[in-house]
Amino acid sequence: MARALILAAAIGLAVACGPASVVAQPAPEPPTFASSGNRAFDEWRDDFARRAVQRGRDPAVLGRLLSGISPDDRVIELDQRQPEFVSPVWDYVTNRVTENRIAGGRALKAEIGGTLEAVEQRYGVPSGIILGIWGLESNYGEAALNWNAQTALATLAYEGRRRQQFETYLLALVEMVERGLADQAQLRSSWAGALGQPQFMPDVYLTTAVDWDGDGHRDIWTNRGDVAASIAHYLQDRGWRRGEPVFEEVRLPNGFDYAHADGTQRTIADWNERGVRPIEGGEWPAAHRDLSAQLFLPAGAQGPALLLHHNFSVIRRYNNSDRYALVVALLARSFDGRSGLVQSWPRQIGSLNREQTLELQTLLNALGYEAGAVDGLFGSGTRRAVRAFQTAEQLPADGFPTLALLQQVRVKAGVADAEPAREPRGLDRAGIRQLQRLLNRLGYSAGRADGVIGSRTRDAIRAFERAQGMEVRGRATDVVLERARDAAG
Repeated sequence: MARALILAAAIGLAVACGPASVVAQPAPEPPTFASSGNRAFDEWRDDFARRAVQRGRDPAVLGRLLSGISPDDRVIELDQRQPEFVSPVWDYVTNRVTENRIAGGRALKAEIGGTLEAVEQRYGVPSGIILGIWGLESNYGEAALNWNAQTALATLAYEGRRRQQFETYLLALVEMVERGLADQAQLRSSWAGALGQPQFMPDVYLTTAVDWDGDGHRDIWTNRGDVAASIAHYLQDRGWRRGEPVFEEVRLPNGFDYAHADGTQRTIADWNERGVRPIEGGEWPAAHRDLSAQLFLPAGAQGPALLLHHNFSVIRRYNNSDRYALVVALLARSFDGRSGLVQSWPRQIGSLNREQTLELQTLLNALGYEAGAVDGLFGSGTRRAVRAFQTAEQLPADGFPTLALLQQVRVKAGVADAEPAREPRGLDRAGIRQLQRLLNRLGYSAGRADGVIGSRTRDAIRAFERAQGMEVRGRATDVVLERARDAAG
């Protein structure tokens, strides 16, 4: 009884005292930093650290990660000159789908094939796709990581173009260290702050990295099983569809309207009705006819034509670039012993450099075509503006910028004079045969090279003229022959 009374008295005392008896804990103080020598950066860093502490991040970890760093101008330069947007598409692809990278992927597949098969069975992502991403991101773990992640992320957050995005990454990096998922010595990264062999951003690591071997660590730095499973889990989580293709190369019919390459999804049966066929002939597999795909012309009307399926867009979630996704898919084909693209790249038409792209964007905006920010990066907004200009000028609306197109935009904007037209001359029989052979080589189906102009040859000439942005006449002239020679390389 006495014990009960004492307990009741204690409880009563606590109730009587109420909340006022609870000692409020002082809010943690943000860390203090020495000057980096860049006042604007220091102001951003101090404000970021204050906000991070308010969101529950550990001041001591923030202090360790952000002390002694300053913005890296090289990081900003690389961010503004990403090859996904600057290099000609044919250079981007051929410089990455190399014999060395293919051999490296095949060697790794031979070494850890059992693990890759198990990962593929678990997540539904083909091992070739996993290896393609792995090879591109870190050369299968061999690539050097030359930046401290905190410096790279802080630089890009401070620079401001994508501040909120990179501040989120930096907060996730701090959380990784707080939770003991990585120590500071492991935080070597790409210039963009991407970590480990799969090059995960810190927030992706927190949500997506996999402990494949069950050792208690999600080790994307040295554990190949964890790396493979993490890549596959990322793609599965973003919507990978087991058993569906990534892309299919196609042949377009003569007179095809290139404006259909505008990103609209249509079923394979619909594309088939429009005359689109597999590049190597034959009919579409019955299992594919109900799948949806969009038409993609990575180098315009004269280059390869591809139907992109849903899984292509999933690869783009890894790196938001059509070119990147294409390279991954081509590498996967190579690992399986399949050939690459059938249609060759039209290198002869040229590609715009950064300064020319800046000029094109400026002129298109001035003409009312809304190319978006004048940044020298050829993204989706500029592509839409190019396609709108081509449509208005009755050119093949393939959305691809060439030097010839830039000249036409200059003329339309009144900053250049149109080149005087030369009256074309008709070809003799030998010239017609040569033209027929060239058109056939370019895929325009001119028929037998017999030197005789029939309806099939005229249709092929018209299709070629339309693709080249020429006046469509259907005549065998020296002007058409000269352009066909250039197109055939």
